[in-house]
Amino acid sequence: MGLLDNIKNTINPVTIDQFKATIGKRGGIATTNRFAITITPPNQALLNLDGLLGGGALVNDPRDINILCQSCSLPGKLVMTGDYDAYGANPRKYPQSSIQEDVTFSFLLTNDFYAKKIFDKWQNSIVDQVSQLVSYDSEYKTDVFIQELDKDNTPVYAVRLRDAYPTSVNSVDLTNDNTDATASVSVTMTYDYFETEKPMKSLINSTSDKLSIFKRLI
Repeated sequence: MGLLDNIKNTINPVTIDQFKATIGKRGGIATTNRFAITITPPNQALLNLDGLLGGGALVNDPRDINILCQSCSLPGKLVMTGDYDAYGANPRKYPQSSIQEDVTFSFLLTNDFYAKKIFDKWQNSIVDQVSQLVSYDSEYKTDVFIQELDKDNTPVYAVRLRDAYPTSVNSVDLTNDNTDATASVSVTMTYDYFETEKPMKSLINSTSDKLSIFKRLI
């Protein structure tokens, strides 16, 4: 077989069997509806909304925020470049800096507006509404974990947003047009940087049962 034949074999389209084999050996195709987040408010005072249930059970369990998350995105990054032109010959681009994209989450609103109250209070703890004084970083920043899960709810990919906090809590639309419409709130968070992490099953073990119940309810 000559060199030309080798090149032809290399660039030929893959077969269906090759495609299926590649997908199969990597555990199948990822889906967008299997994920878990872990957001722990940086200040326990943020959870002090409604007090305690009888028997000492915490009404404002911080894990509830994670379960109420309907959607989110994995962060993206853009490398900024400049143009390099050495004496007018073959101009090229060179990296200058990087920009990380903010991450937006959508949370289902329960009848007590728990998620909205948490993020409203969190934002107010960052900048005082009257004095406009900004708090210390440690008072409003926290790490956020986002994990992609496989069909067995096993984490396969994880990202940690370092020192994250909410910059935008969107308005909530209310309408009489549809009596069955559910309410949700969109929250955008910024962060110092993100890094991929080793997936941690312990982050979702405590919420997996609650998550299955929640999905049945809606």
